[in-house]
Amino acid sequence: MAQPSVFLITGAPCTGKSTLAEWLCRRLPQPVTGVCTLCTGRCGAGPLFSLRDLATGAVTPCTRAADGEVSTLYNIWDGSGAGSLQKALQGEGGTLRVDEALPPHPDCPAWNEALAAVLQSGRPVVVTVAADRLAAIRPLLPGAGVQLLDLDTASPESLRAALAETLPAPLHPGVTVRLFREEKCFGPGPMQLLELVGRTGSLHRAAAVMGMAYSKAWKILRELEGQWGFAMLERRPGGTGGGGSSLTPEGWALLARYRALRWETEAAARQAFARYFGNFPDGGEIRSNEKI
Repeated sequence: MAQPSVFLITGAPCTGKSTLAEWLCRRLPQPVTGVCTLCTGRCGAGPLFSLRDLATGAVTPCTRAADGEVSTLYNIWDGSGAGSLQKALQGEGGTLRVDEALPPHPDCPAWNEALAAVLQSGRPVVVTVAADRLAAIRPLLPGAGVQLLDLDTASPESLRAALAETLPAPLHPGVTVRLFREEKCFGPGPMQLLELVGRTGSLHRAAAVMGMAYSKAWKILRELEGQWGFAMLERRPGGTGGGGSSLTPEGWALLARYRALRWETEAAARQAFARYFGNFPDGGEIRSNEKI
C-alpha cells in the first residue's frame, strides 16, 4: 500500500491534535516547515492564538479580543501565514505542516491558494483541523492519498501504534529543554499545564486533559510559584459566570520565553545532527572544525 501524502488530524479542542502531529512529523522527511498555532493569551471570551512560522520561529498574533469577543485577524493569515506556506512550498523536499488550519475564507485569497497548493503538492503533509472545520477543508484535499486520523473516535495511543507499523522512526535528535536553579524549575510538563490552563481557562480542565489529579496539578503550580517568586495563575471564584483560572502576565511571559528557547534549541540540535549524522554511516567528511 502506498504511503498517504496527506495526514489529516481532526478532533475536538484539547484532544492532542498538535502532539500527534509533532510525533508524526518526526517520522516523515525532514525538514518540517509550515505553520502552527500557539495559545498566547486569554480574554473573557476565550483563548487567543498566534501563528508560528516553523522555519524561522517567528510568532505573530492571529486573533484578538474586541468588544467582548475573540475575532480572527484574517490579514495575518493572508499575509505572514500565506507567506510561510509559500516559502515552505519553494523548499527542496521535506514535510509540510499546517497546525489548526484556517479553512478557506473570502478575506484570505492568498491563504486559500497557498493552503490548496500545500494539500495538493504531493509532498508529505500533516494538517490538523478542528472537527467543526473539517467539512470546509475537504474540498481542497487531493482525490487520493489522504489518511484521516480522528481523535474523537480513536485514542492518540492507538493511532500512534497503527502508524508506527508503516512509519518506523528514523535516526533523529531528541532534545528536552529544562530550566534549573538548585533543582528543576521548568520543563515540558509545566509548559503543557500552563498552555492548557490558557486554552481551557481552568486548572481542573487542564489537569483532566493531562490525565492528572487536580491535587497534583495544584501542587505543581504551587511549586512553580515558589521557585519563580510570582503567581502563575489568576483565580476567579465561582458564581453565575462560573469560576476558573487564567495565566498572569508573568505566567504568559514565562511560557513565551520558554517556547522561544525550546524552538531555538531544537533548531540548533537539528542543524548539528545534520552535520554529524546526515551522511552517517555512508561516509563523507564531518562538516565542522571539531575533531572526532
